[in-house]
Amino acid sequence: MTRTKIDIIKIYKQKTALVIDDFTDMRGSIRRMLDNFGVNKVETASNGEEAIRKCESQHFDIILADYNLGDAKNGQQVLEELRFKNLLKNTTIYMMITAETTKDMVFGALEYQPDDYLTKPFTQGVLQKRLDRMVWEKETLYDINNAMDKLDYDQAIQLCQQRIDLHDKYEQRCYRIMSNCLYKKHQYTQSKKIYQGILEERNLEWANIGLAKSMMALNELDDAEKIFSSLISEGCLCLEIYDYLADIKSRQGDITGAQKILETAIDISPNAIMRQEKLAELCEDNRDWEQAEKSRKMVIRLGNNSVYETPEHHFQLARCINAEISDNPANAQTRVKEAQEVLRKAKRKYKDHENIELQSDIIEANIYASAGEAEKSQKKVNGIQQRLSSATHKSAQLLLDMAKTYKAVGDHDKANDLLINLAASYQKDEIISEAIDRLADEPLSKQGKQKAVELNLQGKNLFAEKEYGKAIHLFNEALNHYPNNIGLNLNLMLALVREMTTKGATKLQLQRCNIAREKLTHLGSDNPMHERFSVLSDHLEKLQKSIT
Repeated sequence: MTRTKIDIIKIYKQKTALVIDDFTDMRGSIRRMLDNFGVNKVETASNGEEAIRKCESQHFDIILADYNLGDAKNGQQVLEELRFKNLLKNTTIYMMITAETTKDMVFGALEYQPDDYLTKPFTQGVLQKRLDRMVWEKETLYDINNAMDKLDYDQAIQLCQQRIDLHDKYEQRCYRIMSNCLYKKHQYTQSKKIYQGILEERNLEWANIGLAKSMMALNELDDAEKIFSSLISEGCLCLEIYDYLADIKSRQGDITGAQKILETAIDISPNAIMRQEKLAELCEDNRDWEQAEKSRKMVIRLGNNSVYETPEHHFQLARCINAEISDNPANAQTRVKEAQEVLRKAKRKYKDHENIELQSDIIEANIYASAGEAEKSQKKVNGIQQRLSSATHKSAQLLLDMAKTYKAVGDHDKANDLLINLAASYQKDEIISEAIDRLADEPLSKQGKQKAVELNLQGKNLFAEKEYGKAIHLFNEALNHYPNNIGLNLNLMLALVREMTTKGATKLQLQRCNIAREKLTHLGSDNPMHERFSVLSDHLEKLQKSIT
């Protein structure tokens, strides 16, 4: 169908638009341009907060947002929040406009996939050419996008097939939407088949990404890894492929490799808050405290004024510093002061948040314990306990922090009781259940117990085959996820002792064995694991003497 100028004007006459810019003259200029195109109604907003409020109260077909909007939310954060709140429909056009062209800003903005990106200054003709194309496409595919907005993926797939049968300029676009709908329906075999069919005809970047994602969902990790690695080597600028590749590395047990991949992505685009948060978690697992702290600080900065802003970001930084103190107590005094300052900032900024003082004090008590200041820590815990029992709306994370603090001061019974109650309350929440298992001496969730059975079976087979090196690797990787697990720490000690007995002890192996032993020193003589722990500790002492 050939479009005419009249056709486009008729479409514009049915549209509403929102112009977001902090400069009055610029808002007025863009508004006049849209009026000239024939847009039915044009609203304006001078900042991100006003824009969000307007989008909450009415629907817009076209949103043109400047990136820089003063000291509060920027255009990227507006797009983030609209997506987060499901206020941005697939039928809506979101165009980012900016005079800034720095790499960090451009990649950061494009990662959130606006429909288009326009650099200032621009003429009315340039804007109209870009907008005409998008308006026509959105209008042509309106029924498909509308079905997507209603989460009616079956209807969207059917409409896509009908459009594909026309073999027009939107054929590839419809294949892309259809395969994405199948992926969202968890029909990964079908989405994989479509992506493969497309790639047989033409090597398209988006189809390769979709194919690799489908393979990941089908647990075909090696094949997915090859595709993502190839895309990176070819210079693909879609940075989500780094996230997927890091996820593959993590699932394969290569936490160090996962960290390196995300560090590369962060170097290219440092303004992606979720990636910074994931990098911080990986660095903490790898005990790379310097990079972990750097990423935690970036998360706080990027979170300011965004929909993701939360006092938890400050708490995460304080916990990171605490973990470093525990791992390397040499500069404990300085680091304690730094962590306390982070907590003070959280209490000042989020003073109206419920339990902010209580949670800050719980974390501070843990920090004192890690720094060897047992008296200060216990005194603070004594003061916290009454406040904790009378507090309302206690979050799972607050109770996890309390369990960590009980462990830090040596009160393992209270920690375990708290974790058992928490596990019972959150047994259907996989994320919280995993956090509980990570902290507990033994897995408490159904998934954790199943994973423990699998790991023990794998370990048993490796011991039977005398593959102690592989057993060490298995238990080391498992302890990245469950660092306090008694069984895993004992099995790692056993694997290390047998490896060192067979091949001779090394300082690195002895160090790792001692770390595992430290995790088990709280085992009382009434614990069924205590005898096994004592035997392994005796063997470790003999091995340490042999190397000296």
